[in-house]
Amino acid sequence: MNFDEHTWQESAWRRIRHTLFCEETGLVYDYVTSRDHSRRFAHLPSPEEIALGFPNPCGWSTGMEDCALNGGFLLDLLRFRREEDSDFARLAAEGLIRCAEVHGMPGFVARGISPRDGRSCYGNSSRDQFTLATYGMWRFLSGGGVIPERLRQRGVTFLRSVADYCERIVTPANACNLMRLDGRPAIVSTMWNCAPHEALRLPMIYGIAASVTGEPRYYELMRRYAAAGLRETLTMNPEADWWDMPVIQMQLSLNFFAESGIAPELESGVRRAMHTAAAIACPRLLALLREAEEFDGDWGMLYDNWRRLPMKVTPVTLAPDGGSALFGGKSYLNPVFRDEYARPNALLRGIGNYLATIAHCDDFPFPETLLERTARLLRRIDFSRCAGVGILPLLYGYTAVTYHKFQLQGEEA
Repeated sequence: MNFDEHTWQESAWRRIRHTLFCEETGLVYDYVTSRDHSRRFAHLPSPEEIALGFPNPCGWSTGMEDCALNGGFLLDLLRFRREEDSDFARLAAEGLIRCAEVHGMPGFVARGISPRDGRSCYGNSSRDQFTLATYGMWRFLSGGGVIPERLRQRGVTFLRSVADYCERIVTPANACNLMRLDGRPAIVSTMWNCAPHEALRLPMIYGIAASVTGEPRYYELMRRYAAAGLRETLTMNPEADWWDMPVIQMQLSLNFFAESGIAPELESGVRRAMHTAAAIACPRLLALLREAEEFDGDWGMLYDNWRRLPMKVTPVTLAPDGGSALFGGKSYLNPVFRDEYARPNALLRGIGNYLATIAHCDDFPFPETLLERTARLLRRIDFSRCAGVGILPLLYGYTAVTYHKFQLQGEEA
């Protein structure tokens, strides 16, 4: 079966909007386990499981580990779709705001919120959740859409509170860690003295707060970290074993500095790093396209209930002598997905993230033949059946490429 260009995109959009999105929380969840709309989120953790940090304090693989991250992609996608002032955009923005308020620790960006009680959330967030949530909210507030004043102020408060949380918590005393809600160290949450692709996350958060509030102290915080963060970013090794999520988040952090103009002295280095990120993405996009073209499985296979899956210990929690697998007094067991549904979702997500990475670098050549090849693949997929959230970054990346392509054509006309 083949779908035309408009049909596959709108099919993917409807799947995001009406299946993966939850009206009650304003969040996009990671996957569904039923074609029955009323049962699609039946697998999500109960408030009791969340309170215990089961199966892990991140909620990995439970279906609500990446809601804040998803919300950031969604708000920028709505800008590309020219729907940033829609009622749906407001719902999505409110969902992100809720993630930083519901637990009583302002500025801590929870990964997601349980639809069962509208308030339960896991206590270990991540650098990635903070990155995409703040970037997406910045896009929402600066996109030119008509936003109700109360919501605009709540969005600004959200960004201010995230920056304030980072200033208070991300300190040498805490090893520059975001920490968990219980005050213990968190996994995947180091914000400074980290890898090159992560080094601009913290200065971006401060820069975004500065750009929306105009408050001098946020500019000072940004300047404290931005130049050093860029120097570290520029040490990245293009030949390293990259995967799509770090690459797109590095590019978005860079893109904030490129588009906002908040640190003009960094412009040359930022542009150089963005070009390197696009160069990293291009061959990996080609490799994923080849794999996707050869994929003969079911693009729409439903996910399993994670409780029925085998679980593995997260390696970083294992003591050197193997005598304990607790981290901060908690067990981090991670359900292991089957390849039958995990791989197609990862292919779609990766293609989208690499497309977006290239799209955000205006001077990086993107062959028309590559876009046509991507479109041919996507026209073969029935997105109305897809069960995983990989279709969100996919649609984001494809829309970003076409948006920038037509924008450049308009400038040349």
